Amino acid sequence: MSDSLVDRIAGILGLLLASVYLVFTRGIEDSMLADAVGAAGVPTGVGVVLFLASLLLFIKSLKKSAVKAESKSDDGDKAAEGFEHPHRQAAILLAILIVYVSLLPVLGYVLSIGLLVGSVAWFGGARKLRTIGVCMLVAGPFLWFLFDWLLEIHMPVGLWAQWFKG
Repeated sequence: MSDSLVDRIAGILGLLLASVYLVFTRGIEDSMLADAVGAAGVPTGVGVVLFLASLLLFIKSLKKSAVKAESKSDDGDKAAEGFEHPHRQAAILLAILIVYVSLLPVLGYVLSIGLLVGSVAWFGGARKLRTIGVCMLVAGPFLWFLFDWLLEIHMPVGLWAQWFKG
């Protein structure tokens, strides 16, 4: 099975899953204590992101098969070797996410998201330490401000903040 066919199938399955997920999020009722976003706000956002990602994957698979049809090359599937293999990349990203979720209660949102951004940037190929450091320093406070202040979705502070309270 070709990569473009696998991507097309995954895109279609993702679109179906996202559609069903979004239908079920519409059934989530707000309680009397609901904030401005509501109980269905975050699940609906996740469903929309899943839908858009699946749609983009499907479109990419169509473009990839069109490009392959135009130019057939004999360089083989180099992406399937070693570190570039998609399953290995997905496993490494999953490991990074597991470390992020594990550190979140201890370090809090600002520090954890900064480390997440830095590690994903490094894994993605960024090698300029100054650029990665600036992204790490900016991403944490910016996203905390976006969620905590603007959207009023309170992010975890972390255990280290409690250590300094006395």
